[in-house]
Amino acid sequence: MDRVIRTLWKQWDSESPKEKKIVIGVIAGSYLSYHAGKILHHYYKKYENNQKIRRKQEECRESKEKLEEFLMEKKISKEAVQRIVSLSFEDLQTELQSGKITAVEVLHAYQIKALEVDKFTNCITEVIWEAEEIALSRDLNANKKGPLHGIPISLKESYMIPGYDCTAGLAFYLDKPAKRENVLVQVLKQAGAVPFVRTNIPQGMMTCECSNPIHGITGNPHDPKRIPGGSSGGEGALIAGGGSILGFGSDIGGSLRIPAHMCGCCSLKPTVGRLSDEGQNDFGSGQTLVIATTGPMAAEVDGLVSSMKCLLVPKMFNLDPAVSPVPFRNELYEEKRKLNIGFYVDDGSLKSIPACQRAVLEVKAMLESQGHTLIPFEPINISKMSELFIKATFADAGKSFVDILSTDQVDPTISNTVMAFKMPKWLYKIMVMVGRLLTKDHMMTVFGNSFLGVKSITEYWDLALLIEEYKTEFLKKWRDNKLDAMICPGFAYTAIPHGTVQYLTTGVTYTFLYNLLNYPAGTLKVTNVKQQDIDNFKDYPSSTYTEKLVKEHCKDSVGLPVGVQFVGLPYQEELVLRMMKAVETSLKTEKS
Repeated sequence: MDRVIRTLWKQWDSESPKEKKIVIGVIAGSYLSYHAGKILHHYYKKYENNQKIRRKQEECRESKEKLEEFLMEKKISKEAVQRIVSLSFEDLQTELQSGKITAVEVLHAYQIKALEVDKFTNCITEVIWEAEEIALSRDLNANKKGPLHGIPISLKESYMIPGYDCTAGLAFYLDKPAKRENVLVQVLKQAGAVPFVRTNIPQGMMTCECSNPIHGITGNPHDPKRIPGGSSGGEGALIAGGGSILGFGSDIGGSLRIPAHMCGCCSLKPTVGRLSDEGQNDFGSGQTLVIATTGPMAAEVDGLVSSMKCLLVPKMFNLDPAVSPVPFRNELYEEKRKLNIGFYVDDGSLKSIPACQRAVLEVKAMLESQGHTLIPFEPINISKMSELFIKATFADAGKSFVDILSTDQVDPTISNTVMAFKMPKWLYKIMVMVGRLLTKDHMMTVFGNSFLGVKSITEYWDLALLIEEYKTEFLKKWRDNKLDAMICPGFAYTAIPHGTVQYLTTGVTYTFLYNLLNYPAGTLKVTNVKQQDIDNFKDYPSSTYTEKLVKEHCKDSVGLPVGVQFVGLPYQEELVLRMMKAVETSLKTEKS
């Protein structure tokens, strides 16, 4: 189009007045036609995407109804279902291995329970119809049982399964069914697992809400009016609700750990490169300074351990040569050596609420009673860390995010973020300044300015160097304290009402840190909010708008789950799991 206009303009000097008018008319007409065409195309794409969304919603609704009818015809008793879904991971494994129960029986029990949990949380996006055939094949080949024989597993919607859309909550990816199978799913199936449902995510997977225009809002199983966390929120809700015993998600800023903390289950964010990420939705994969990693979520730590043992095998290393071929080191998981463990309840950003602080201190006491040494630790410059993390993950100032959403419905939970990305930079900077004055929150300013990304390739390279410098400085402090591991709050606060996350973003520093450092981190539910925690809010600061909002949204949180993070150095997943298992065992002993 521009070439045509330039050609006509070059002829200007050689044309007569009459011909000049024709040239002007052609230029004007071409310009208007071109832009009218662009506008029409834009609105047609929006219409087309809306139609795709409606078709997908109907397809998923019918799929769940069809499965429900199928299961009703089986006339499975409630008692049989309850017995199976009440089994611990270890007991379920034992009964499947011994043949006391069949893979099909377990599948049907978990399908029934999953649909039940979905009715009040909306955590399932799609039913995996091949599950019935896979479970039946497990029973027919019972002489060849893998370690996960007959174990039903749920999968975050971002995991590719042939024939199923992998949307990340974005209409752009609708009607583009995957042609290849996620590497982890292939390995898990070889171990005997039965993938049976897919679970919900936030639009674009860049928030700890869990809502998108295709599949709607997912609620917390303890209170559906509150968030389950994200972006693996559907997984967290389903597992904590009892509808799955083992699932898989991904994590770039807390997406495995936040749902585990808010819903009340456990999860493990491995070191990047320990597990394959082949066969994930590729949205945002062009950014390489902070990389998302896949990982397991489970009802119990045994589920995490068993899944890691089954994944860290030659088949995964062969399917994805980019993965470091480090098998599960049982000697590290079972080692009896006493550890030096750092701990903190406040990272220097948004102070964690009383319940989250108490949870860490209770875990500290448990570990000390087991002979470990707990050492106070203060994380290094969390303000700087947050700036580095956000600049890295949004280096393009949100352009790729805005572009892919240009003809999509924008979910209300990310509308403020999208609007900010679309603003002229000068106006955005003014908004950040005004926000600082109104909220009196320094970290909101850090977050706001960091979303502007970088201005050049040179600045991107400089950012990479600054991240490496931060990693070096943090490791030095870790080494100076002679630490083996770390414990800290699972998050700054517990599950909050839907729609409030975009006003409380600074709480994510507790999880961001270990993505930037690329340290493995697991989260384990250790307690529930008690009335004493609410009473202790009298000592919680109220100097900023954010702190006031936290108090407001957490004042009615009695009974909600609270998790603690367990952290190790890169490739020390076994050590992280060892600590989590030790604490889980102590918690079970206290209850018995």
